[in-house]
Amino acid sequence: MRVRFVLPLAAIAFVAACGGSSSTGIKPPADTQVITVTNAGFTPSALSVINNTEVIWKSTEGSHVVTFTGTIPANSNPNSSRFGMGDSVDTRFVTIGTFTYKDSVNAANTGTITVHN
Repeated sequence: MRVRFVLPLAAIAFVAACGGSSSTGIKPPADTQVITVTNAGFTPSALSVINNTEVIWKSTEGSHVVTFTGTIPANSNPNSSRFGMGDSVDTRFVTIGTFTYKDSVNAANTGTITVHN
């Protein structure tokens, strides 16, 4: 009889200890924005977003590498992996500021993301 009573209590304690509360987990993005990437450039090339926005660069032609050229966003890599038509890469912007980037494959193609509250 005791075993039947202890196991449910242990399961409840385990769930509570492993994230039963949503207040301590990673927050979902506040917004998501998509930038289209072609051999001719980024659309839009300038973007203003709120803090905690996920930005997705989606290729509709060619092969690309997004490289930050100034300040690198927190928890982000300075360079994306190479991605091609139909593929995408993303970064979540959690720091207020202005971030510039280019396409390392087509270096004349540049863009800016401004993050605000």
